[in-house]
Amino acid sequence: MGCQLCVGECPVGVITMVNGVAKIDAEKCIGCGKCRDVCPVGAVLFDKPSKKKPAAAPKEAPKAAESVKGIAVFIEVQNGHGAEVAWELIGKARELAGKLNTPVYGFLLGSGVKAIADEAIAYGADAVYVMDGEPLRQYLPKVYGKALTDMCNFVKPEIFLIGATHLGRDLSSVVATRLNTGLTADCTGLDIDVATRLLMMTRPTFGGNILATILCRERRPQMSTVRPKVMKMPARDASRKGEIHTLDFQPETAELPKIIDFIPKVIEGGADIVNAPVLVVLGKGACDSRNVPMLEELAKTLGGTIACSRAVVETGLLPYARQVGQTGKTVAPKIYIGVGVSGAVQHLAGIQGSQKIIAINTDKNAPLVQIADYAIIGDYQKVVPELIKGFKELKNK
Repeated sequence: MGCQLCVGECPVGVITMVNGVAKIDAEKCIGCGKCRDVCPVGAVLFDKPSKKKPAAAPKEAPKAAESVKGIAVFIEVQNGHGAEVAWELIGKARELAGKLNTPVYGFLLGSGVKAIADEAIAYGADAVYVMDGEPLRQYLPKVYGKALTDMCNFVKPEIFLIGATHLGRDLSSVVATRLNTGLTADCTGLDIDVATRLLMMTRPTFGGNILATILCRERRPQMSTVRPKVMKMPARDASRKGEIHTLDFQPETAELPKIIDFIPKVIEGGADIVNAPVLVVLGKGACDSRNVPMLEELAKTLGGTIACSRAVVETGLLPYARQVGQTGKTVAPKIYIGVGVSGAVQHLAGIQGSQKIIAINTDKNAPLVQIADYAIIGDYQKVVPELIKGFKELKNK
């Protein structure tokens, strides 16, 4: 992806960029492995020969893991349906469970949610644990936190995954605190160390400049939140069979808060870029208010909307709600069109799930151009009108 992190990390300066690809001088390499460790996409293979050492005792899983089993996923209810991020996490949980030879559970809270439990099984859960009742009809941190903590104490999952939505971020911290366990937020990668059964939770840090892999060695469950659109949506199989268990919800004895009214949800910036099928993304190279209507027309022609990089938000041209990237929103459109987007690593981290990436840029060596499915090298003010004209002709046919 041409992020150049390995170039800066190499202590002996033997990595150079050639046409957007990192080249390592094997003759001068000292074999420290830092380039492999820092690579955000695992593109560096490293096999360092070492002197024979006395055999070390095999690693053992923490004692806390002996009484726990399974990977649980919290199924958030949005507008009467299961949130897509829950199905994405169930798909990832199935992959991780295959390495651990363990079942996948769905944890579901709400009122009248039986149909959602069936959906969870169709998407890959082996069993769904449900707490259904009027006190759970609307989200309240204290109520949901108590219910989900009780569910975790009853089922005792080894790993617990929650979507990093507004609700999920709030709820996960409540549950982790009650369970006295660790929580890694906003992960972009999850894997298993099979020898220790530890969940390797990878997330960007220092503004997205490096990736940190975090382990929860002592406490269970190992908890992680993951942004929507980071994991791949699994195929739905209506023929799958699974178990649905209903648990009683025991509310706290203290007086609970009462919901008086709701403020209607307003999508800031006028559109939800996370669920848009097509995104035309403005970068610093297209940060000109005079050309925004032209780019909006391109997006509208394709049935999408416009978004932008961090640099555009900082100028005040577009609101933060339209920012794509690690410090903005993670998106996975069918078509991503980057106009004047250079492709910093923080931005690329937010578009990993895009099905097709099209780059329009004057710089053929820009990182986004290097990873794009299609690249158009030229002035976007000349290219975009031709694209609009061509797409409209195709639609008319």
